[in-house]
Amino acid sequence: MITLETLEKWLNAPAETENLEFKEAKQQFNKVDLLKYCIALANEGGGYLVFGVTNKPPRQVVGSQAFPSQTSLN
Repeated sequence: MITLETLEKWLNAPAETENLEFKEAKQQFNKVDLLKYCIALANEGGGYLVFGVTNKPPRQVVGSQAFPSQTSLN
């Protein structure tokens, strides 16, 4: 489980890394692109794709309804 402290640390990081990606995705996100990001993260040994956060610093939490339920990923 990701703690609030961990999220705050990530938000303040100077840049995304091969193990950490932010996507604003306020209303939607392409499922094919989601799979590509998941594969890329897996190829780097794992990582995190955080929705609902602006991509560029200073990062802001904006929320996301891209996948409002598990069934919306099917």
